[in-house]
Amino acid sequence: MKQRKTAVGKLAAGIGMELLLALVFTGCAGSGRAAQNTVPSVPAVEIQERVSAEENLSGGAAEGSDKSAAVVYRGETFQKSVFAAGGAMLYLYGIGPDGEYFLGGMQQEEDVFLAYDVDMGEGMRAFNMAVDGQGRCHILWMSVEAGELEGRHFDQITYEKSCITVIDSQGSLEKELDVTGIFSQKQGRPHCFAVDGEGRYYFENGRKVIQILSDGAQGQVREADGGIEAIGTGRSGEVFLILETQDGAEQLAKLEESGIVPCSAKLQEADVIYSGIYAGTDSELLLFNRTNGIWAWDGQEVQLRVPGSSLPVSGEKINGYGMLSDGRACILSQEDGETIFYYIPSGR
Repeated sequence: MKQRKTAVGKLAAGIGMELLLALVFTGCAGSGRAAQNTVPSVPAVEIQERVSAEENLSGGAAEGSDKSAAVVYRGETFQKSVFAAGGAMLYLYGIGPDGEYFLGGMQQEEDVFLAYDVDMGEGMRAFNMAVDGQGRCHILWMSVEAGELEGRHFDQITYEKSCITVIDSQGSLEKELDVTGIFSQKQGRPHCFAVDGEGRYYFENGRKVIQILSDGAQGQVREADGGIEAIGTGRSGEVFLILETQDGAEQLAKLEESGIVPCSAKLQEADVIYSGIYAGTDSELLLFNRTNGIWAWDGQEVQLRVPGSSLPVSGEKINGYGMLSDGRACILSQEDGETIFYYIPSGR
């Protein structure tokens, strides 16, 4: 992959739907280096001016920020693969104007991703991202090989190499962990991926929650009473899960030394899967659901903060989402050739 320090540009013609799987970025087989991106970011004042009155959304007050906004992306078109938001940062892994995978970052309410210089070797793709409270991006990479199915090209995971890298908000590599021995064909690629305040990682394997320690070694493995739909960290630093129970309902649970302990809270609208677990500003958790809205859990009850009908986009129109440290949800939407980032106050 070519190294570059640039804003993300227009997708090369003919790339688009060529990929069967929406995978992500460069490699991990090599030494693994990430250089700081020196391209200046767009000033926040300029971005504020670009958000017109018509683009502003209604929303309640949040600790730190009660400002709703819809920021139109000013860079050229990109194809998103993985998106994550946290702290005051947004991160994207996708395909850039040269048809290559790129990793980019920008501050909240900026309007152009800056592509970070990353050299991880060949034959690797990023599959999962998690952003910690300091705004650093934790990325799970796996080795792939090119494949074809019914005339469509895709990247098949080989499990020959897996690693986790930690990238700071300037695009510099802080840490790289070799976790090859933890993942295999039997384990499969995780869909849930979370990091706690001590740099330990959590992902699912069926009904099991598997921990990776901060040095890359495998930690504890705990089994749940139902399928694992989401994993996230609360304001207290504790790890929480959403489980699917035998009767099809959904249960909030907490990861403790003794195992996975159900919480007394009953989740609303259990027929639709809750999409994400995040630390709240005035509550322990904020639960983001693509259809039913945003819910808060204060340790006892689950309360609706943003109804699904108040979301600017919902369901499949949401291409990515995350929760920022100022109490706002950040939603990425790409439709009709336009990319918009919505900021929705959710904390109080």
